[in-house]
Amino acid sequence: MTAPELVIFDLDGVLVDTQAAETGALNDLAGLMGVRLSAAEAAELFAGKRMADCIDAISDRAAAEPPPGAVELVRARCEELIGDRLEPIDGVRHVVDAVDRLMCVASNSPRELIRKRVEAAGIASAFGERLFSAYDIGSWKPAPDLFLWAARECGVPPASCVVIEDSPVGVAAAIAAGMPVLRYGPDGAPADHAAISPHLPPGTAVTGLSSFAKMADLPALISHFSGPRA
Repeated sequence: MTAPELVIFDLDGVLVDTQAAETGALNDLAGLMGVRLSAAEAAELFAGKRMADCIDAISDRAAAEPPPGAVELVRARCEELIGDRLEPIDGVRHVVDAVDRLMCVASNSPRELIRKRVEAAGIASAFGERLFSAYDIGSWKPAPDLFLWAARECGVPPASCVVIEDSPVGVAAAIAAGMPVLRYGPDGAPADHAAISPHLPPGTAVTGLSSFAKMADLPALISHFSGPRA
């Protein structure tokens, strides 16, 4: 693969620093339902997943139904935790200015929330109307449909895309879509294949995956990315 024609960004944890707030809000709901999770357990259970699926996972552990309007409760609590100011991930403004490729956002979040967050972070102009929500097609990561839809709408074949993701479910969705993926991990740790494999269709190998730790490195990585294809 040569330098990609389309760069597909995840939203939470990649463009904007909201993943901890969303995980914290879900963990608050878990606590209300009598489920005690450590921060690490909550991150593993919730990161990158559809909100309704996260609430279902809490219900399973609690052996009880969630309170009425649980999704709205969690989203409201998330906004409280974010506060009045939403910052992009450190280095993201430089990335969207420096990358000379078509860019879009593909997220498990509702479209109106995607728009609100990229606008609040001051990066909306980089994406225009190329904001793709799993809610619009009724298919959420780790299914590949969201990424395939984004590529199709942008007129780019899957193999000519590169996905920027942080969560195992997002990485799995990109791999299942046949797209090379750069996994952002600010801790500097390589992607954990054992965490990704359970989210892939049976027999699918973890291929086309590289990791990076600093957003400042991303424009050069995209320009030269060929993806370790198997």
